[in-house]
Amino acid sequence: MSRPRDLLNCPGAVRHDDWGTLRRWRGSRQRDPRDAACQLGSDRPHDNLRGPQEADVLKRRSRHGYIGVDIGAAGVRVLQLVDCDGEPAVQAAAHYEFPAGAGPDERCELVPGILREALSRHAFCGREAVAALGIGEFQMKNIRLPKMPAEELDTAVQFEAQDRFELGGMPAQFRYLPAGEVRHGNELKEEVIVFSAVEEKITERLALLHAAGLRPVAMDITPCAIARSFVRFLRRGEDVNAVNIFIDVGRTGSTIVITRGTDLSFLKIIDIGGDHMNAAVAKALNLSREEAADLRVRIMHEGDGRRATDRPIVADEIRARVLDAVRPQVERISRDVQLCLRYFAVTFRGQRPDSLTFVGGEAHEPALRQIFSSAIDIPSMIGHPLRGVRRAELTAARNERTLQPAWAVATGLALRGSPWVRVSRQTPAIAASALAT
Repeated sequence: MSRPRDLLNCPGAVRHDDWGTLRRWRGSRQRDPRDAACQLGSDRPHDNLRGPQEADVLKRRSRHGYIGVDIGAAGVRVLQLVDCDGEPAVQAAAHYEFPAGAGPDERCELVPGILREALSRHAFCGREAVAALGIGEFQMKNIRLPKMPAEELDTAVQFEAQDRFELGGMPAQFRYLPAGEVRHGNELKEEVIVFSAVEEKITERLALLHAAGLRPVAMDITPCAIARSFVRFLRRGEDVNAVNIFIDVGRTGSTIVITRGTDLSFLKIIDIGGDHMNAAVAKALNLSREEAADLRVRIMHEGDGRRATDRPIVADEIRARVLDAVRPQVERISRDVQLCLRYFAVTFRGQRPDSLTFVGGEAHEPALRQIFSSAIDIPSMIGHPLRGVRRAELTAARNERTLQPAWAVATGLALRGSPWVRVSRQTPAIAASALAT
């Protein structure tokens, strides 16, 4: 495999070594004096910047966070937070859905126009943005290595990762994060989660942001953004070792995220999502995919107490048929979660998880909590990533087809580099490093 070009070293690249930055596997570079000033939890994030003019510019914009841009399979969500008396508040938010049946190429063509409209119609401040790679846009592997110093670990991961990824010889970038110590026989080893993404995909995503007039400062990955959106709630001393599970059920797939305190310990992606459930309902009720999707959204909205006044309540008989249709898909997700929990318990000798939280556009699917509650003895809930955030109602348009759990990725992206997320011991950790040019 050819040595990947590192976009971090491109002219004009912006780097922020915050809680969301993965270790680089090729060793460390000379640290920019501005990096330390951008650490999460800093009370005065720009004090170390040189030059009164630059410091004054940053001071004027320091109350506003980055613009989080979540480009998913179903649509685009854009969110920016602002400091309001020390607490986060929504500065601006926008959500646009792609046309039904739009393919990947058509969706990409629509994104710059969508973003330009969002920026022109809503009160976003500045143009610095953070985006993410989602399901199918990056690869991920778990690797176990002997305990060693961090500088040696970089080289070891590079060597081990050479043959682990199927990249077709394409230039790629790699990042990793330490997941924790594991016992392998009589040895203690370090388990690391290694991520890879082909540079073509990264460049394409950055180009979409540039075309909209945004200045990308980092490229994240969606599972890490999800974790970040919820670890901001971990403020008690006992939360340091709390184990929590987050299941993001999206349009094309689902992601299992297990955290210990503020550390991300386990990730898995499952190829079951809303599209598969829509297909099952369409087949069972002899509907089109679009009609099946609309029916499921109506059921989810009614379950959340948000039934549209111009639509009738879905009959119990129809609800039962929809539940039967999606049951196999949800049971598959449930089985995979159980396997992940067993692996986590054996590998990390971890404590019992405190909670299981559903997020994503499909989080309100009634079958999820019904089937999980009978299969897994862990309290489950639907996650609200914007809980406690002022003006969160700006994300809930009356005619939206998705509910607040779908904002988890956008929230995590908007929180990147913010003072509202506790610093993780994974330093750096939980996202693909800054890749902006």
